[in-house]
Amino acid sequence: IFWRSLFSTLRTWQKTMLSLAEGDTVTANNYIEKYKTLRRERSWSEGAIAYSIGEIYKEAGYLDKAEEYHRLEVSLEPDNPDRLWDRGWFLIDKDRNIEEGLSLVDKALELRPGYYWYLDAKGWGLYKQGKYDEALKYIEKCLELSPSYRHNVHLHMEAVKKAIAEQKNK
Repeated sequence: IFWRSLFSTLRTWQKTMLSLAEGDTVTANNYIEKYKTLRRERSWSEGAIAYSIGEIYKEAGYLDKAEEYHRLEVSLEPDNPDRLWDRGWFLIDKDRNIEEGLSLVDKALELRPGYYWYLDAKGWGLYKQGKYDEALKYIEKCLELSPSYRHNVHLHMEAVKKAIAEQKNK
């Protein structure tokens, strides 16, 4: 039953993405409703469901709709550091509102200090603000605490180091 449910959920995700890619929002909305039902059957929280739907919209390039769902996830679970980080990361990574994104990541770090994913988000936000030296400290700490290799974090590290080098060469 577990695998059947997992594959059904994955197929629904994929069909939603395809419908959005084709611009068929009516069909996509029907699949999203089915996706919500499947996730509720697996006892997902409403905040986690909102996050996941936000990710569907983000991957399909519907950033306004993605932001709406990421905002919803935080309103549903305002004290959940993962929800705060999800929305913060979205705002930072997609250059929607870096200042607000950093504020959310800071709140997540208050609730879960030193969590490596949150440290990377903080560093990436600082990088995007041009605060390279400070960004480097957060990303280095992320790499130090990460239990395994994280390619995207290494890419962030390289971008920060390159920016610092370019700044010194000016």
